[in-house]
Amino acid sequence: MKSFFRFTAGEWAASALMGMLIIAGIMFYFLYENSAVAHTDYSEYKELFSQFEQEQQRLADSAKAAQQARYQNRYAHYSEQYHKNGHYKPEATKAFSDDSLKKQPQKPQYAIVKVELNHADTSDIMRIPGFGSKRAQKIVEYRGKLGGFYNLAQLQEIYILQNINLEYVEKYFTVDYRLIRKININQCDYKTLVSHPYFDSYLTKTILNYRQKNGIIRDLAHLREVTHMYAELEEKLQWYIAF
Repeated sequence: MKSFFRFTAGEWAASALMGMLIIAGIMFYFLYENSAVAHTDYSEYKELFSQFEQEQQRLADSAKAAQQARYQNRYAHYSEQYHKNGHYKPEATKAFSDDSLKKQPQKPQYAIVKVELNHADTSDIMRIPGFGSKRAQKIVEYRGKLGGFYNLAQLQEIYILQNINLEYVEKYFTVDYRLIRKININQCDYKTLVSHPYFDSYLTKTILNYRQKNGIIRDLAHLREVTHMYAELEEKLQWYIAF
């Protein structure tokens, strides 16, 4: 083999060292990444969650106290009017106060204002405990590639959020699918299609080749017939394409 490749002893040694470094690099990558995913720890965010909930409770208590103060002022005002007009009836003012309070809808202790992900910027996302600048930036970047989110579960397609708890996400976020930016499948070029996360090179070329030879693609069923795409991909693509 040495005579076949005509390597010197030094070149053989360098080749062997290079191969060992490549193998070591691959092993390190997989071991490190698997370890990082397996040992994801969200305990550092618990204090942030607690502070956020306490602040929401404080705001709700302040609003409730202000509402009660307004009722007290209204009660005092009507009581004073009754006195001035000589029609003061304690039972009437008491009934007014009681009825006013009863008619007011009962509100929860506090309400969480959810962040709508299809128009939020990074600062909006970072208001939620557990979502720092890196996570917020990745969400905005992925949203730009997709054209918008139609489901919160799509956040798990982002590598650093693949283990995120969806129940927690649903508590603080919402999506308006009407804001999704769609792609016209009969007018777009190769670069536009292949840059979308749900279109690979093969699918893109299949669509463009069909358009070139046969004309437009009529609808989703026609696209399925042309590309033979699987059901899961069709479910995703229907939110992002127009004909």
